[in-house]
Amino acid sequence: MLTAESVPRPARIPSAAGDWRQTAACRGLESTVFFSPDRERGQDREKREKKAQQICHNCPVLRSCRDHALATREPYGIWGGMTENERRRHARRIRREHCTSSNVALSPVACALSDR
Repeated sequence: MLTAESVPRPARIPSAAGDWRQTAACRGLESTVFFSPDRERGQDREKREKKAQQICHNCPVLRSCRDHALATREPYGIWGGMTENERRRHARRIRREHCTSSNVALSPVACALSDR
């Protein structure tokens, strides 16, 4: 099993005090674990995503990372243990729920986009 301790880490880049990224399990790891190289498909992509998700699994800031990715609509990479596709599916599900909810009014355009 791949762990944050088993992967060599490059020098740390300072960030703002209190930033959740300072205690992330992925801090200092190669970004290629979390972001796909060009033309990566199929089993290679699935294998890399599983490695990234293993690192995220016990991360102390998993929820903050996931919330950030969902709030900013991060289009690429593994964030908070979620793949790009998982985040898109989650966003569509939330939009659909809001469109069918009687207490939340979204524009017709936003509701139409939830079916994509």
